[in-house]
Amino acid sequence: MTKNLPMAEPNENHDPSLLSGKAQERYWYRLKALEEFSKMFTYNIGDDRAIVIIGSAFLETILEHILIEFLPEDEKEVEILLSYDKPLGTYSNKVRMVYCLGLIEKKVMNDLKLIGKIRNRFAHNLSVSFEDKDIGSWCKELKWHREVFFLHETPKEATARDVYQVRVNTVISHLNGVVSMASNDKRKIRNNF
Repeated sequence: MTKNLPMAEPNENHDPSLLSGKAQERYWYRLKALEEFSKMFTYNIGDDRAIVIIGSAFLETILEHILIEFLPEDEKEVEILLSYDKPLGTYSNKVRMVYCLGLIEKKVMNDLKLIGKIRNRFAHNLSVSFEDKDIGSWCKELKWHREVFFLHETPKEATARDVYQVRVNTVISHLNGVVSMASNDKRKIRNNF
């Protein structure tokens, strides 16, 4: 998943708040992934389905990184949990787990579930678009963006796709911060009781 990067040499002046080792590798991987995401999740891409798939796929990546940063530094065991056919292998299970661990608020969880519902509609209905009445309604139900920016109404000129992209970007920005918070609360493996 991550590319091997040179690790810093520990010394007595080392600031423990600085990233090193696997955490540093994961940070650079996330930064590169975010850069790639921003190139693909643009307003000039004409395909509604691509926007929905790109947005939800990147959200799933961030959810995975939140869990990786929070769970103990046991790459093999964590990777098994996150494998597709295992307990945390699906988008919805990652959303639930991140919420149940107290790493995100209920409104963020609800938005993530709604984004998953939108993704599923696009994945299972080849003729669906943002013009679909249900899709438009679900996009307007996304609440995190409105809470962050104290918005009560969606601008009248905003299309369902505009709303989706802005609100998904807001959730992504928030979850990127949650990754850092999760790493500060990283679980440790107990050696003794």
